[in-house]
Amino acid sequence: MAHATQHATDLRGDPQGAARIEHGLDLDLFALDRLDHLLVTAPGHDGQVKLADDGLERPGQRPRYDRRLAPLERDLFERRLHVHVYNVHEWGPPALRDACAALLDRVAPAGDRHRPLSVLRVFSPGVAWPYHAEGEHYLNCAVGGRNAWHVRDRDGLSQLEHEGITNGRPFLELRDQPEDVHDLAPGEALLLPGRFPHYVEHPGDEPAVSLCLGWWTRASIAERKVHDVNHALRRLRLAPARPGHGLRDAAKRQAFDAISLLTGKGRAFRGLHALGGLSLYADALSLAA
Repeated sequence: MAHATQHATDLRGDPQGAARIEHGLDLDLFALDRLDHLLVTAPGHDGQVKLADDGLERPGQRPRYDRRLAPLERDLFERRLHVHVYNVHEWGPPALRDACAALLDRVAPAGDRHRPLSVLRVFSPGVAWPYHAEGEHYLNCAVGGRNAWHVRDRDGLSQLEHEGITNGRPFLELRDQPEDVHDLAPGEALLLPGRFPHYVEHPGDEPAVSLCLGWWTRASIAERKVHDVNHALRRLRLAPARPGHGLRDAAKRQAFDAISLLTGKGRAFRGLHALGGLSLYADALSLAA
């Protein structure tokens, strides 16, 4: 299916579907020698080297970690790799930090942008990124090689798959379902809403590089809370209702916050949800109306 390129400033708020845009980044920032420097100077565990997946699925969920054996210009051709450099919007060189901030300002309103993140992904030629989904929204910027995104509708996921996205099972079984293909050239980006499953192929004979900028909104956090509580209820051998029931969803969001207060888990999302308040009564009335 063909997709028109849109200007990023038309895409503020919670995205409702995938949209192809122009990102305007300086591609020289992503030359392989610069990426190699970022990899070796990344703080903590922000620089990671992984062996390529064998296909378009990752049944075991867990990646196969390795280490850098040579400069990226060589390592990416001598082995099949998927390299990650995380959080460059926080610690990268000033030009890269400024570019990330400018892009986030264009597509993610500051008043409803929570836990922003960034990942530089570098793939050996021909290496795919298996079928999966994330809970947050992403702007995926092609800055090197070819990045062919195969995107499917979120409604094709089962309730169990939705719950697994933020509970250790983001990689999915690849079934026969309709999909849109966005074959991005350097200079293009794909704005992808949370929970839209996808896999990415990197055809061609050169490494593929993308800068992925992610963020949560109150609405996506509210949905995550319901799925996470449903996941917990299912572990207690209960059969929770799908999201979409106003009173029940409001109660589950409150349950998430209460559990977070007791355990410390999910504290970054505590108190945040679509309506911005903490009152179960007001939340439920608004959703039930």
